[in-house]
Amino acid sequence: MSAVYCGSKRSYFDDTPSPPPSSKRFRCYSPSNSPSWSSSPPSSLDQLRAAFPHLELTVLVEALEEHGSDLNAAMKSLYALVSAEEEKRAQELAANKEADAAGTFTASGDDWVALLVREVTQSAGPDDAKFRAERVLEALEKTLSARAHEEAGKKFQEESVAVQQQVEALMKDNTVLKRAVAIQHERQKALEDANQQLEFFKQLIPQYQEKVRNLEVNNYALKLQLEQMEHGNYMMPQRFNPDVF
Repeated sequence: MSAVYCGSKRSYFDDTPSPPPSSKRFRCYSPSNSPSWSSSPPSSLDQLRAAFPHLELTVLVEALEEHGSDLNAAMKSLYALVSAEEEKRAQELAANKEADAAGTFTASGDDWVALLVREVTQSAGPDDAKFRAERVLEALEKTLSARAHEEAGKKFQEESVAVQQQVEALMKDNTVLKRAVAIQHERQKALEDANQQLEFFKQLIPQYQEKVRNLEVNNYALKLQLEQMEHGNYMMPQRFNPDVF
């Protein structure tokens, strides 16, 4: 047996203001239009209605019938029922507040469908059903948006780490490249110095070749003079080569 409350029923979105009451809202039984129940004494039913004004009349009558018109047993049963309903509602409210504090409602697609169906079936009329459905859809939109932002943040963080690693690798490669360029520059400079020395030596070659030819001529002249001296026909030349003497 479940308790049925008069007026608008409690919703998953209890903290959200409700829309204006519809003209087709559910009405509770009143003493003037309540059916007559011959199986329950009026005094017991009146006492139950006074103790549980928020319960529907049919629930009170069923409690009396189940316990054989025993007022005390019916009241204990109704108290237990109300306590269970209140505890369940408190747990749902606490869970909803925790979900709101976390910024998201962690539920699967089936849970959202069940929530939407429950909100619509608990509505008191078309306007209330529309309002409840809008609140469920708004909550779903916020949840999907928060989840999308969270996934985008994770993806951005992963991409940022990957880019950082690439930058570090490029910086390392740049350092190696700079070192290679410096070594190549040193080698190029050494090669240029060697080429300059080679050009200098090439310019000295004709000068030394000329000196070698002069030395060969002087050597030949000295050789002739020595031969003449050996044969006694030596004659002192009128002019002397300054390079020889």
